[in-house]
Amino acid sequence: MTQLRVFTLDFVDRLKSKHYMRRRMPRFLRPSNGRRSLLRWRRRSERDLVSKLSQWDRHSLLIQSRRCRSVSKVQDARPRLEVASAEATATPTGDKPLHFSFSGGGWLMVYMYGVCKALREQKLDENAKFIGTSAGCLSIVSLVLDSDFDAICDSVINDYVPAAHASWKGPFKMRDYLIDAITRHGKVDNMDKLHGKVTVVYTSLSSWVTRRVSHFKSPVHLLHTMVASCCATPLVGMPFEHEGEYVIDGGLLDNQPLFEDGVRTITVTPNVFATADIRPSRYVPPWWSMYPPSQRDMQWLYDLGYEDALSWCVREGLPRSGEIVIPTKAAEYDGEWKTIIGQVAGYRSIEDAALAGAKLFLLSEETVSCSVIRFELLLRKLAAVVMAMLDRMALLWAVVATGMLLALVILDQHRSLEFLLLLGGHVTLAFVKIVNACSQVHSSEHWRLLHEAVVAMEKQATTNKHGFTPQQHGLLTEHSHVYRLSTCSLLS
Repeated sequence: MTQLRVFTLDFVDRLKSKHYMRRRMPRFLRPSNGRRSLLRWRRRSERDLVSKLSQWDRHSLLIQSRRCRSVSKVQDARPRLEVASAEATATPTGDKPLHFSFSGGGWLMVYMYGVCKALREQKLDENAKFIGTSAGCLSIVSLVLDSDFDAICDSVINDYVPAAHASWKGPFKMRDYLIDAITRHGKVDNMDKLHGKVTVVYTSLSSWVTRRVSHFKSPVHLLHTMVASCCATPLVGMPFEHEGEYVIDGGLLDNQPLFEDGVRTITVTPNVFATADIRPSRYVPPWWSMYPPSQRDMQWLYDLGYEDALSWCVREGLPRSGEIVIPTKAAEYDGEWKTIIGQVAGYRSIEDAALAGAKLFLLSEETVSCSVIRFELLLRKLAAVVMAMLDRMALLWAVVATGMLLALVILDQHRSLEFLLLLGGHVTLAFVKIVNACSQVHSSEHWRLLHEAVVAMEKQATTNKHGFTPQQHGLLTEHSHVYRLSTCSLLS
């Protein structure tokens, strides 16, 4: 059965080959099968033969020319496709449209302003599309509308930051700062430039989804959309109704939006801990987004964004990247921080409080010893005052006064005028006696020398200068048990 099948297939193939060979043969060479062949044209007149041959020649030439044209078209098409593909691969990356995504950032928006300034200088915004949320939408709208970023940052640093630091209500007035900045620097009358080039993202509270807007009906609609994208409650006010639904900050659901068509998106963020193409190259406290730092630090943040964007252009090898000169103004700024606590926190007030606490609690061993010795001598001085009061006459007077007062109490006369007068007289005499004893002890030469010895010891502990006399050392050794212990510990 198998051999029969092979034989049949071989026979069919031979028939097909003969058929195609027959079709490829010229007609005048085919057998006529009972009909007159073209080879018998010689029997005709020479005129008929020439006419037939001429007709066949023209026909064959026409067929051959058509075949040649078809082949030449195919052969010519291949080089054109190869050239087109070569040109496509040789197209520089700078000619391709770029897609940028700007995240939210609060007061860290000045970093993204610096990034936008660098992108404009390198003309990367001319053939690019942008998408942004919260503070990122402010940056991209200002970039496309040709706003002056230096003027915007000047308003933020010199107007809005001092207003936020002025009172406890200042940080919660960001919506007022936002509207003022848009109306002063936004150039919203040129919003036609934004259509199809800029996408603003905000969150719908009613549907709990993100909304993306690329076309704006009017300047007022643009303003409302931007405020909706930046509505970080409670710093930028409460949610409000926009386009028939309540809206809130776009970063709530999508803080780093990307384009939906899957194209490669260049991400920009002021968060140093995020994964993005352009982000701070130095540590930036993330809580600066909620409460701004000092004006000098805000200026540094603006310069840092500008330098980081230029560094990214050089790394990517974009057109004219070899001509870029990256400044080092932000890279060399150390913040003038005195402690690591202040550098991590990012606020001068916290650093000052930490230094004050260190001065209060982190005392040296010598200072602690001086304080304990001073307290010991104070107790000895109180004991000396008590001893000065308790002389023979004072004791006699105290016994007589106490007896008279007790007698009046027993006789139930403690509510009478005589009792009050007697009690007041004795209290006054006791107070006068105490004052006299204190002044006597304080003015004595002995206690004056002890006080000078303690002061000299404190100065020596703070300045490391030897101003301690042997006489003072002897007095403290005689009258201070703590000093004797500290001296023995040092000698040992």
